[in-house]
Amino acid sequence: MITSYAPEAGIARLLDGAAACLGHAVPPEWADAFRAVPRHRFLPGRVWLSDQAAGYVPCDRDRDPERWWAAAYGDASVVTLVAEEGDGYRRPLSSASAPGAVVRMLELAAPVPGFRVLEIGAGTGFHAGLLAHRLGEDAVTSVDLDAGLVERARRNLAGVGLRPRVECADGAGGWPEGAPYDVVVATCSVRAVPHAWVAQTRPGGRIVTPWDSAWGAYGTLALTVRTGGVAEGRFRSFGAYMPLRDPAASGGGLVRDTSGMAGADDGVTALSPWAVAGEDLDAQFAVGLLAPGVWHAWDAEPGEAGVAVRLVLADEAGESWASIDYDGERHDRFRTRQSGPRRLADEVTAAHNWWTAQGCPDVSRFGATVTPDGHTLWFDHPDHPCPPVS
Repeated sequence: MITSYAPEAGIARLLDGAAACLGHAVPPEWADAFRAVPRHRFLPGRVWLSDQAAGYVPCDRDRDPERWWAAAYGDASVVTLVAEEGDGYRRPLSSASAPGAVVRMLELAAPVPGFRVLEIGAGTGFHAGLLAHRLGEDAVTSVDLDAGLVERARRNLAGVGLRPRVECADGAGGWPEGAPYDVVVATCSVRAVPHAWVAQTRPGGRIVTPWDSAWGAYGTLALTVRTGGVAEGRFRSFGAYMPLRDPAASGGGLVRDTSGMAGADDGVTALSPWAVAGEDLDAQFAVGLLAPGVWHAWDAEPGEAGVAVRLVLADEAGESWASIDYDGERHDRFRTRQSGPRRLADEVTAAHNWWTAQGCPDVSRFGATVTPDGHTLWFDHPDHPCPPVS
C-alpha cells in the first residue's frame, strides 16, 4: 500500500497502471509531467470512491490514509465533488480522471511546445497542470462553469508552481479571447460538439472530446478542423466522462418510475435487455447513437408478479416510456410495454438489429462531421450517415 510518506512510489505505481491501460509505456514527455505535477496535490482531503453496493462512499485522508493514497495513485477516476440527492444518492459533479485515460486523451490531442491549448472543464486543475508543464503555462487556458472549482484549480496549480489561465465560463462557448487554438481538449462529455470549439481552432488543429448520449457516456471523438468551419474525425473506444454542464438545465423530465402508468401497449421481443444495457460497450454506444434521447435504467425489484428484472426506457422529453421485462426463466422471449408517441422498445430493438447486421462493429468505425449547421454521425465513411431507426 502507498503511504503519505512515499509519493515517489505512488507516481511509479501510477505510471505502471497507466502503461497497463495504454498497452505501452507512458511517453517520456508525459511521464516527466506526471512526476512534476503529483496527482495527490490536486485531490481534496475527502474524496468519494465507487462502491457497487453503496454507490459513492467518502474516503478521508486523515481517517483512512492507506485507502486515500491508493486511490490518489491508482489508475481509476476519483470523484472530488458530489451532490446529495433527496434519496441519499450521491451524484458525482467533478472528478480526477484515470491517469491512463488522461494519457490517451493527450496522445490523441498531440500537443507539442509552441501549441496553444484550450481545456474545457478545469476540474481539479490536474489535466491543465500536465499541459502547462509540457507546453508552458502561458500556452494553456482552462475554463469551468463552477466558480468554486475554478478557485480550487487555481490553488492546486499554484501549489505546484504553475499558473495557466483558469477562467469561470460556460465551456460550450469556449474562450474566444485566446483563440485561435491549436488544440481544444475536453475533460467532460458532449452529445454534440459546440461549434464555438471549431470556430476557435485553427485549420489543421485538433478537437478531442469524450462522447455522451442519453443511453450512456462512452467513446472519445478526435476531430481535425478544416477551413470553412468544418471538423471531421472518428471515435475511439475509451472514455466515460461526466457531461458538459448546461447552466440553464433544470433537471426532471425523465420517467423514472413506471408503476401505475396506464395506456401501455403490451408486446414481445426476442431482444435480451442485457444485449443493449449489459457489458458490451460497443453495443451501448451504437444504441446511443441510433436511438437519440432514449434513457435507460435497471429495476431489480419491479414488484410485479412474473417480472424478475425490468429494463426501463424513457425519452428525455418525458413523453414516452417503455419497459423490457425478464420473467426469470426464458431467455428468448421478453415482454415489452410501450406508451407515448415514440415506440422506445422498437427503436432500441431496431438499433441493435442494425448494429448486429453490420457485424457488431466497434466504436472506431463510427465518426462525425461538424459544420456550422450541426453534426452528422456516420459509419465507416463520411458519405455513409448512420440510419435513423425511429
